[in-house]
Amino acid sequence: MVILTCRPFENVDFVFFQELISTSSKWRKNELRSLSLEEYMEHYEGFSGEWRVWEKAGIPVAISYHVKSAPSNQKPWLGTILVKAEERRRGIASAIMNQLSDEFKVNGQKAVFAAVPIDEYEWSNFLTDCGFEQFKTEENKGETFLIMVRPLE
Repeated sequence: MVILTCRPFENVDFVFFQELISTSSKWRKNELRSLSLEEYMEHYEGFSGEWRVWEKAGIPVAISYHVKSAPSNQKPWLGTILVKAEERRRGIASAIMNQLSDEFKVNGQKAVFAAVPIDEYEWSNFLTDCGFEQFKTEENKGETFLIMVRPLE
């Protein structure tokens, strides 16, 4: 069992975030596109979400972003989980999802949602490993996304 602590993202964490995205070319391509990291994060300020830094034994190992109530369906949505390259495939993301799921359940939620570009099979497989199931597809700005759901029971 992986034991993690989390804290809110702070300006000093930009260096760690840059480290994470330097080893995640698909994330950079799909998420940042031509934006700087600061511009990307500013885009999410209007969603009342939360960026978190996850630590194992006091050392940062991951960053996540989630909203507790999305404007689209008033349900929790996972926006991002990025895990340090050398910590991948060790249960970090599952531990993050378990902790977030517990928080969402306390607020009476029954599921959490996530969306991935339809052609990013590794991402959908990653979310499946974290307990998500395929729900439906949606079109947005000419792109097709796979909407996934993780039941919270």
